[in-house]
Amino acid sequence: MKSKTYLATILSLVVIFLFTNSCSSFGLNETMTFRQSYFQYNFKIDSIPKELFGETISYTISYYFCPDTKEEKCYIPVYRDTQVAARPIKSSSDEIYFGQKRPEKWTHLSITVGGIEKVYGKYTIGHNPFWIMNHKSFETRSSLYYNFHFRSQENLIPNRKQEEIAKKFAPILVYHKDKKYLPSNIEKYSSFFTKKEYPLPEKDLRRKSIGQTTWNYVDFPDFIPVENPTHLYYHVRYATTTVSGTSKEALPGFRDNGNYWYDRGGDIVISYYIWYDWNEGPTKFGNVHQGDLESYALLISPYGEPKRILLTGHDHILLDTDFRNINSLKNHPILYVAKGNMGADGGNPTSAYGGYTVKLNAGNFLFNYISDPWDVFPSFDPKESILIVPDEISDKDLTSVKIGPGIQNIKTQNESSPEETVGSPTIYVDARRMVKQRINKLVMWEEPGWVNQKAFQDPDGHHNVDKSVASFFQFQGRLGKHPRTVLKIAELKQFGASPENAPFKTNIEQHFTFERPQYERSHTDREGNYGPKFYGDDSTPQK
Repeated sequence: MKSKTYLATILSLVVIFLFTNSCSSFGLNETMTFRQSYFQYNFKIDSIPKELFGETISYTISYYFCPDTKEEKCYIPVYRDTQVAARPIKSSSDEIYFGQKRPEKWTHLSITVGGIEKVYGKYTIGHNPFWIMNHKSFETRSSLYYNFHFRSQENLIPNRKQEEIAKKFAPILVYHKDKKYLPSNIEKYSSFFTKKEYPLPEKDLRRKSIGQTTWNYVDFPDFIPVENPTHLYYHVRYATTTVSGTSKEALPGFRDNGNYWYDRGGDIVISYYIWYDWNEGPTKFGNVHQGDLESYALLISPYGEPKRILLTGHDHILLDTDFRNINSLKNHPILYVAKGNMGADGGNPTSAYGGYTVKLNAGNFLFNYISDPWDVFPSFDPKESILIVPDEISDKDLTSVKIGPGIQNIKTQNESSPEETVGSPTIYVDARRMVKQRINKLVMWEEPGWVNQKAFQDPDGHHNVDKSVASFFQFQGRLGKHPRTVLKIAELKQFGASPENAPFKTNIEQHFTFERPQYERSHTDREGNYGPKFYGDDSTPQK
């Protein structure tokens, strides 16, 4: 449900609340001038959760002079003022009215609401901070009104429906037969979730945008149990999702992964997360790290029809294409997981096509020469590859698996003939003996702030989560003992960073959250790309 927010000139106010004022300047130029000595603000906040009754709300106004958003100074406010309410919250709505100085030169204004930490991850007031870009209307305006509205961050799609959708589209995964690290589960580490901290790299934008100097990670022990079944993690939501800080008006570099909200209705996105205990990288030289959380997403219609698929890896969107341009069996997409070269087990990137390679860029000419990293995707070949399949797929379903577009006549254009008909490259494979193991369990991702909390609007009336995954869902940080990239020349090895926890990861793997699927796209690397190897039609998906 969209919040009812708007900017307008305030009307005369009857009641003025009493507030204590604390004011400070950060990086303030001594010669900074103010267009007018008194600028009026009125902020209203409603639908306040009862958990905040008795808390004291504060409002911080920050002005930034940031004509070039790439400049480091953009993250240093030229003026900041905080207004703290004189009395705690006693009802579901509150209002503040105050005057404040305004600098003459500014490009961004932010309004940050404080004192609401108790409901962080459970309720949102929208973008916090809320960013406003300067424009001509502010030259004559003497006041600003803004209405903050709390809403629950609960997922309003019933659990039963989420599970039904997730099972319907669970993947058929294809691996080289000698792949060392197959997908497993993270529950085996449930008793080892002890949060640790590491210093953020000096170039990390969070140091500038929010002043954060450290981040979290969890160091898992090195062990692989005898029984290590494959679990598939999923998150089903309506497609229109917003994360705080991702609006066009937001100051670049800021984002708050714990503050997000859903719109209700329309298309649905299913995000899947595949856990590997280890990432060995595309070669023995590079990107070795503990833990790997690969992911992909499907966009489906409100009626359950698949529309698009989005695959990610190596911090890129590898492929975003029509579902008809890939092979699937009874709605289950057939996905291929790469090995590396030079004997490396691979970085586990996922593709919708098999039997090809992509040469990766290791960063510079020297590293490319030394390591020559590749993604080597297996073919759908009973002699060379193995499968991990959903429980719903039977041996009978695998007797004749379609690989290729399945179109009898493919029309192409060339100079000699504008419409030349060529034969279809489609083959049919008996894959019954390729099955190595099955997806043992599907695990629904619960909203972190609501784990084992009493429901407010959730249609299931609860947020009960098994204790073996509760810590997993609530943890914010990196999952593994390698929290940052380290190059060890003496060992000729680069240890990459362990993965960020889901469902809202801090890299491009936001799927359809704010990367809207509006056009075909695929990633191209040093040599080769992950784009479509064929284009299908309605007959391509195998029913």
